[in-house]
Amino acid sequence: MLEIRHFVTFNKVIETGSFTQAAEHLGYTQSTVTSHIQTLEEHLGAPLFDRMGRKIRLTEIGERLLPYSQEILDTYSKIGSITSEEEDIRGTLKIAAPESLTVFRLEPILREFRKKLPHVSIRLSNASCGDNKKAIVDGLADVAFVMLPQFEDSDLVIHPLMNEPIVLIGSPDCTLNCLPKSYENQKLSECLIVNEKEGSYRRIFEEFLRDRGIVPSNIMELWSIEAIKRSVMSGLGIAYLPLMTVQDEIKEGKLKIISCEADLKQIYSQVVYHKNKWVSPALSSFIDITMKHAKDWSCLVSEHGTFL
Repeated sequence: MLEIRHFVTFNKVIETGSFTQAAEHLGYTQSTVTSHIQTLEEHLGAPLFDRMGRKIRLTEIGERLLPYSQEILDTYSKIGSITSEEEDIRGTLKIAAPESLTVFRLEPILREFRKKLPHVSIRLSNASCGDNKKAIVDGLADVAFVMLPQFEDSDLVIHPLMNEPIVLIGSPDCTLNCLPKSYENQKLSECLIVNEKEGSYRRIFEEFLRDRGIVPSNIMELWSIEAIKRSVMSGLGIAYLPLMTVQDEIKEGKLKIISCEADLKQIYSQVVYHKNKWVSPALSSFIDITMKHAKDWSCLVSEHGTFL
């Protein structure tokens, strides 16, 4: 007979990507996790995971089971909170966000949420905006933040928060001060320093360079925004980053804005959740707190690189 714990285990294996890690998170032995998955597989008459060495991947049946499993767990959580008052709300809120918003926007939101709902555990994961969006669709996150051009999705509830300026930056000694409209079919003498390939603003800027026929002298991929900033300040190259991540260094004269004459796509910070997701008291409170804080966000700069 299937039990809630079997679906909890199934979702945890997907979340962690490993039977071993799922067992550690749930406090089970690995054999217990295996037994739970086998019970589901026997009930369905098909395997849920392809096991390729240490890696596992959902089979087609596993993919089809995932939304039902999440719906079962959401309903179970909903039943458990029927009689809960706000001060007794418990459970876990799974949040997915890109590094930039996590570091530069979410801290006061999370602090207020923790103060208001101290018994709710927060599970925050950082990934690209595309992966965060997919986490919502797959039921692996309750709410996600993305930095993308404004978009619509029939499966998602989307709240735009703010137009986030993205700026081209260099060190104060960088000889490049502007990319005028006439700058085409040329090779940049500077190295372009970028983050992950799936990054939305990286894709937008690289499309702009391709359309203009502009080729960087080199491309350097780094793992974090902080590493990119330090490399640019050291004179290793230029970068295209959200203004919120570099405005302090610009004010202090450690970085400068390189004017870019182009109609680049606007990027918006947005918070999303699945339209079929039960909006629990915890999720509802988190959304409300986020929307309140977003009204106070600001990040304005003139075309000359000075702050307004």
